[in-house]
Amino acid sequence: MELLQLKYFMDAAATQNFSETAKKFYVPPSAVSQSIKRLEKELGVALFTRHANKIKLNESGILFEERIKAALSLIDEAQKSIGERSAAKKINLSIYINRRIIMQTVEKFSKLYPDTEIVTKYLLSPDAEQVDLVISDTPMWKLDMPREELLSEDILLAIHKDDPLSKKDVIDPTDLVGKPFICTNKNSSLYSITQKICDDMGFSPRIVIHSDDPYYIRKCIELGLGISLVPSVSWRGQFSDQVVLKKIDNYKRTTYVYKNSNVYALEHIKSFLTLLHHECDHELSLTNT
Repeated sequence: MELLQLKYFMDAAATQNFSETAKKFYVPPSAVSQSIKRLEKELGVALFTRHANKIKLNESGILFEERIKAALSLIDEAQKSIGERSAAKKINLSIYINRRIIMQTVEKFSKLYPDTEIVTKYLLSPDAEQVDLVISDTPMWKLDMPREELLSEDILLAIHKDDPLSKKDVIDPTDLVGKPFICTNKNSSLYSITQKICDDMGFSPRIVIHSDDPYYIRKCIELGLGISLVPSVSWRGQFSDQVVLKKIDNYKRTTYVYKNSNVYALEHIKSFLTLLHHECDHELSLTNT
């Protein structure tokens, strides 16, 4: 019997709908259904009455819900108490995107809470045992971690000021066909975004330079070696006056924070998340002014 399994059950007991529970935890409905089936098998009794696509808590389920509700409340109190009493607080961050804003937050948080250690890492395949918070813009189903939105930002076209495109008020898809693109490496967020936007516009981007170094990408654009699709807030203020930024359609990138269910109720985690939201909101306001 697992903690996350019990949380699935409690939410499904309240919603009477596995799909709604799946949306809340950002997992496929099948993950919730299979988890509860394993729980019922372990208990040796059905907790829900199932009819077609509808579920309803039965008598055993009602009794189990009452007991588990009290137990989960005690677990939450214990986690909070232990976390607050711990002298050596720690936050394990896995950062996939928005490193500039995240590290600004880390710097400010460290000054406010010097007793909390923050470890930043980039993990290709993180799991909930390795990290407390994951910053990403892509679905991470296997983590079984709830998420919340941090930032939604426009995707802009970065062009050298001498490029004829920089003088156009409206960028047409045909203007981009055959143009040299500069982009991050494959499997990166911006690479996927570039491929998707160009695919929506009906062509494949001619990528002439790949790099995982944002500084190098910006320098290549400033030298007129190509164009690039970039996030408006994350890369705010990072270009020289040699580069013009143009909006194309209404494409956006949304950054999420995935939260380890075992720790995100702890006070130092909540304090970091509050500061992180504040920093993202501040950066967004600066971009929009």
